[in-house]
Amino acid sequence: MSSPRRKILVADRDEIVVALISHLLHRQGYAVEVALTTDEAAARLNGRQYAAILLDGGFSRLLQQAPQLAPRTILLSPKPTDTDLPVHAIILKPIELQLLIDTVNECAKESGE
Repeated sequence: MSSPRRKILVADRDEIVVALISHLLHRQGYAVEVALTTDEAAARLNGRQYAAILLDGGFSRLLQQAPQLAPRTILLSPKPTDTDLPVHAIILKPIELQLLIDTVNECAKESGE
């Protein structure tokens, strides 16, 4: 019996970014769920566990509402962002794909999901 695939949430308003990241992480063996709006992301986070959560910087208010998610969260931002939330990492856009893969793997490993 194979082990269950670790779940990743990708939340970004840009459908192309979501599709690219989803495809990339799927090929790495992750089960990927997506959200294109803050409300959709909040609904997916309600009662679900993710090994890592990739959030566009515009979705960061979700972390203010649920700070316990911050250690499993990777913010995707078009500019350097000062944040007082203890997120796992901030990756600047345009996204360096190998950095994204390495950061997600590290975050998922630490989460134990």
